[in-house]
Amino acid sequence: AYLFVDSAIKPTIFDLSESKLKYLAVQAMNDAITEVIGGVEYSDLIKILKDQSGRITLLQANTLKMNELAMKAALQAQDKIMNLGKQGIYIPLGTIIGGQLLTGKGPLIRIDIVPMGSVTSRFSSEFETAGINQTRHKIFLTLNASVRIVVGNTGQLVNVASQVLISETVIIGQVPN
Repeated sequence: AYLFVDSAIKPTIFDLSESKLKYLAVQAMNDAITEVIGGVEYSDLIKILKDQSGRITLLQANTLKMNELAMKAALQAQDKIMNLGKQGIYIPLGTIIGGQLLTGKGPLIRIDIVPMGSVTSRFSSEFETAGINQTRHKIFLTLNASVRIVVGNTGQLVNVASQVLISETVIIGQVPN
């Protein structure tokens, strides 16, 4: 009977835990990005070079600054996700058992989460047309993490990603003839 109940509710536990874990991990990564990137402006990341007549000739990325920010955000997110592992996830027993009457009721069951590996980060850039002589430049920071949900002697790996728009600017060029 125990093995039957265990095999019947384990998929539900993993599904509920995964969705809650993704929510918490994305929140932790977004908080880390906000703390590290707060106050950073486009000009801190990209240097705009112009010719003598004031026309934009080059956009030069400040890769040292970008790498420093990406590294700090990844480390901060790693710390926050490690703290999630200490807290665990709690799901009401009634939700695990199922049924509309029991959902959200009963004692809370602790589900352990184990942070695996490390958080990786990378900047990406996107250019899009914003008008006849305008280009919108967006800079994103993406964090990826792997976290394992542990229930009894089995586990499930969950990959979590968060992409945040760090900066956006419109570059105005010459109006064509």
